[in-house]
Amino acid sequence: MTFQVMSKLMKEAVPLAKQMEGDWQARMKLAMISVKVNYFMKQPISKEIIEALLKHGVSYRRISRNYKVGRSDISALESQ
Repeated sequence: MTFQVMSKLMKEAVPLAKQMEGDWQARMKLAMISVKVNYFMKQPISKEIIEALLKHGVSYRRISRNYKVGRSDISALESQ
C-alpha cells in the first residue's frame, strides 16, 4: 500500500471516526480498519488481498460472498 493510498484512506477514516462515540484513538482504530477492509474488498481477488482481509478480521464467509467464490476456492488461493 503506497503512501498516497494510505493518506486517502486516512482522509476517509477521520469523518467516520468523528461520527462515533468514545475515546478518539479507539474510534480512529475502528474507522481505519473499516476503511481498509472496504478498500481491500474493492480490489481484485488475489492471495495478498485474501491475506490482508484475514489479517484485518474479515471472515471467510464475507470474503466468499463479496467475490462470489466458494470457501474451498479461497483456501486454494490462500495455499498457492
